[in-house]
Amino acid sequence: MEVARLAVELPLDQDRHFRKFNSNGQGGLRVLVPFREQDGTPAGYFEGAFLVDPELAGRLREDLAVTLLVALAAVTLTTLCLYPIILSLNRNVVRQSRDLLAGNIELMEVVGTAIAKRDSMTSMHHFRVATYAVRLAEEVGLDPARMGDLIAGAFLHDVGKIGISDNILLKPGSLDADEAEAMKRHVPLGVDILRKSNWLMRARDVVEYHHEKFDGSGYGKGLAGERIPLIARIFTVVDVFDALTSKRSYKDAVSFGDAITMIRDGAGSFFDPRLAEAFIRIAEPLYREIRAASDAEVEARLRALIDRYFALSS
Repeated sequence: MEVARLAVELPLDQDRHFRKFNSNGQGGLRVLVPFREQDGTPAGYFEGAFLVDPELAGRLREDLAVTLLVALAAVTLTTLCLYPIILSLNRNVVRQSRDLLAGNIELMEVVGTAIAKRDSMTSMHHFRVATYAVRLAEEVGLDPARMGDLIAGAFLHDVGKIGISDNILLKPGSLDADEAEAMKRHVPLGVDILRKSNWLMRARDVVEYHHEKFDGSGYGKGLAGERIPLIARIFTVVDVFDALTSKRSYKDAVSFGDAITMIRDGAGSFFDPRLAEAFIRIAEPLYREIRAASDAEVEARLRALIDRYFALSS
């Protein structure tokens, strides 16, 4: 009677069906099994109900509990055995990743230094201009994930000068029109060199666009305004500032005040006016700090920034 009361119609098909039920706290099982003729056609169905003995149900529950405990113990033991191995492998991966990143950064610095030596500059130009660039980028809220690209660009911006002949690159006086056009080739040459390394390609925006001007009168692609990538616009401001305030074989350094005046006068034509104004706000204490520091101190401060930002952008 209880089975009939609780019955739910089972489908009449060629499959076996099982359905659990509960009667006065005792578990049971309804079964529907098809019968077939010798040729496989359905001949009828057997339906039955089985009440599970409480003692048997208790044993089944105990067996299930034991099985679950054994499985849990096995999983726990396996995890404890494998954890030191997994931890060691993870440490190795992290160490190798750091070593690879350090190697790439060293390569970037070595190439930048080689370019500076060939262009009659000291390698400190790259460290100074990269520091200026990071501080300006922080001032205007550049996405930290792009800081690594900006720093790489600061070191590699003139990598294409490797392909410029010495009689043009090292000429002490002004370049004539043909020589100036030849010098401009260092931009596409630099992009072509970067293509050999996926990692160094992160510097491409600076390398390719750092000679563009905000009013569109620069060279490269002839871009203007915000069509010039932001990190290239940032770099252009600080590169010009450091070039103005540094002594070269073909010119003397200008004073800080004169350099700031030139940056201000170039806002809107040469430079993004928002970036020029932001740099002017931070320039004096930053310039005094860098000029008062030794070369080793400038390098150490920049490497601290490199460690921070390359971890975020790699």
